[in-house]
Amino acid sequence: MGKKYLYGASVQGIQSFIFRTSKLKEIVGASTLVEEITHAEETFPELNLKSGEKVMTAAGNIRYKLDEETCKKVVRLLPKLIANYAPGITISQAVVPLSGNEEKDRNELERRLRIQRNRPAMPVDIGFMGLERARRTAGVGVEYKEEVIDRATKNKTKKREEDTLQLFEKATGQKNVKAKNIPFELSSITGKSKDHSWLAIIHADGNSIGQRIRHIGQRMREFSEALETATKGAAKIAFEKIVPGLSEELKHYPIRPVILGGDDLTVIIRADLAFGYTVAYLQAFEKATKEHLGHFSSFQDGLTACAGIAYIRDTYPFHYGVRLAESLTQEAKKRSKSINPDSPPSSLSFYKVQSSFTDSLEEMKKRTHWAEASNMQLDYGPYLIEQKENQPHVGQLKAGLKVIQSFSSDKSSGLSKLRQWLSMLHQDKAKADFLLERMQQVNADFIGEFEKRVGKLIENQQKTIAFDLVQLASFATTKNKQ
Repeated sequence: MGKKYLYGASVQGIQSFIFRTSKLKEIVGASTLVEEITHAEETFPELNLKSGEKVMTAAGNIRYKLDEETCKKVVRLLPKLIANYAPGITISQAVVPLSGNEEKDRNELERRLRIQRNRPAMPVDIGFMGLERARRTAGVGVEYKEEVIDRATKNKTKKREEDTLQLFEKATGQKNVKAKNIPFELSSITGKSKDHSWLAIIHADGNSIGQRIRHIGQRMREFSEALETATKGAAKIAFEKIVPGLSEELKHYPIRPVILGGDDLTVIIRADLAFGYTVAYLQAFEKATKEHLGHFSSFQDGLTACAGIAYIRDTYPFHYGVRLAESLTQEAKKRSKSINPDSPPSSLSFYKVQSSFTDSLEEMKKRTHWAEASNMQLDYGPYLIEQKENQPHVGQLKAGLKVIQSFSSDKSSGLSKLRQWLSMLHQDKAKADFLLERMQQVNADFIGEFEKRVGKLIENQQKTIAFDLVQLASFATTKNKQ
């Protein structure tokens, strides 16, 4: 019996590969390619990975126990196969001889993979200066289809509709979905009306998995499959709760899953559905992981997750929107860990992009979430999914939206007054204070109901939840017709 090795590969550049374009068909095609690369044993049968023992294949991570000959073959061929299959994606590889200590071997493999990630990879398609390049992606042109396209775009677009439907069915639980009902253009998600072209990119990620997974030992494959099942189940529940069914007016589902693997979820969804979908998913994720992972000693209470929602126009560059959603997720994680480092609660953060500026989340919030004239902080979140004392939570947002909706028939109160007051906070504190006093007198019913169900309009004279509520309320009128 020959020596055995623990082989690991991690796909790099997934987000940039998928979201390099704003064409939904190419985004979905790219996501399908990444999914197929993750299951390399099926996509690249020449590697003979099935002769080894699968440890994990999820979310761009490939882990196998292989004999020496197969391991050498995989290390030599897999990077080239992937570079040709999905140009623009590279992988980090590492190998550890099996010592009999599962945890030690796995930790050493992950350490070596982290080292490999910092080593730059040579692009496959470099191209000479004289070669024509694709205008949208800057890649070397290989074909002309109404425009010059590079090899990566060609591979993304040649994926059959039947192939790209598999991810949709996995993320929604819908069976025998017809291609004509799946959005392949952004206009099919937003409804593409002149006034309503907002959509949202949602990114969700599990909390503190790396710290607890080290105790899994030889049950890594079982854990990976159980986590995948829980994530898919949570996405299915959120879809069934929030996304409307097809009708004579609604020809396409207003959602398109892009990434679903491990504890990661990325979806593109109509803006007015994003908040409800995210809350439903995070709640379902906690329950599903408790059900499917509860038999693992370090996961008896399941897992929590954090999410970011980037609200953007359909003309906004997608890769910036995805980066924003990821930054919002990290912001939510930071807040959750500050509350409980060992078991962070689920939370979400969101941001509505209303300018063409592309900058870090911190810089964008300095411009939009700070009323300097009034010394008022408009950034109230991130919001916990479950209520905790003295912490912002989604229940406040839900209650606030209901109050605004109940007073929406009267143009002199509710949402319009809040907008006026928020605008005045940026201009003149004295005028903003005067307007607030008038609201408390003239719109006493609205203010009273608001503070009863949501809390104080101004907290400690320093911050307000009103701005976040107005942002969410602005999507309530999004048309459902497609």
